[in-house]
Amino acid sequence: MRAVVIDRLGGSEVLQLSLVQRPEPGPGEVLIRVHCAGVNPADWKCRQGYLSHFITYTFPFVLGFDLAGTVAATGEGVSGLPEGTRVFAQSDVGAGKWGSYAEFVCVSQDSVVQMPDNLDFAQAAAVPTPALAAWAGLFEDGGVEKGQKVLIHGGGGAVGNFAIQFAKDAGAQVAATCGAANRSYVESLGCELSIDYRTQNIFAATRQWSADGVDLVLDCVGCGSLPDGLDLLRPGGMLVSILTLAEGDTGPDHVGAAQRGLRTAVTYSKMPSGAPLGTIATLLTSGRVHPPRIEVLPLEQAAKAHDLLQSGNAKVKMVLQVAE
Repeated sequence: MRAVVIDRLGGSEVLQLSLVQRPEPGPGEVLIRVHCAGVNPADWKCRQGYLSHFITYTFPFVLGFDLAGTVAATGEGVSGLPEGTRVFAQSDVGAGKWGSYAEFVCVSQDSVVQMPDNLDFAQAAAVPTPALAAWAGLFEDGGVEKGQKVLIHGGGGAVGNFAIQFAKDAGAQVAATCGAANRSYVESLGCELSIDYRTQNIFAATRQWSADGVDLVLDCVGCGSLPDGLDLLRPGGMLVSILTLAEGDTGPDHVGAAQRGLRTAVTYSKMPSGAPLGTIATLLTSGRVHPPRIEVLPLEQAAKAHDLLQSGNAKVKMVLQVAE
């Protein structure tokens, strides 16, 4: 089968299109024919070795956390997923297994979910990791409730896209920071307030919207890009930061927050991810939540997708077309 593999850690030049042996599903696994693979910041961080504390790399190694495709075969003990079923999932690459930049991938049954009928493969492949990160940040760690006020830092990205919609669907009032070009977009997702982080004072704009602060700040950017995040909270509020694994990103000031009676957490999508992804699929099917804007590139342009994402020049969510 065709796959984009790496034989060492490094820059995008280590990504090579190769022919490798097709995997076979073991007990509890589903073999999926990959139609599209989502590209995430975690992919290039995985390529460069930032995930080496979590992953034992065995080269050649196939990257890719997200996928959408059809069931090709199932291993012992798997039921309810007949051949040809349209599915999407997070791969098991986080456990050191081959990921989704390949024509076929084996994924634990507990992470595989039937695709919403109203999405195509490219749209579905753009969902798992960003949606699951937003879900974990808002609900599993942030405990968002109806009537609360939430600020999403980085609303124009894929995680922010889902966070705005999830929070709004849960009955929260939502504000978001973004670049000027994305203000209309985030407002279309349900934001009551969009803040241009380049030209506006985030603290002043937030306090004008909510005089005593917000209940929750979800930082989807990290790397110290929201230095006054704790100041945006009302007493007892919470700052949740998405795990970025970026060099030098120390996350929120947990000690300082506790001294001020505030709460903090660092969040990430947990494995296996089938249960929350199933709930997200229901929201997508209902039309209450929509996938992010996407750009589709062929599998052989995986390096280009990585370069665009890593440089900050990707204007929308990147997806690789693996098969028709």
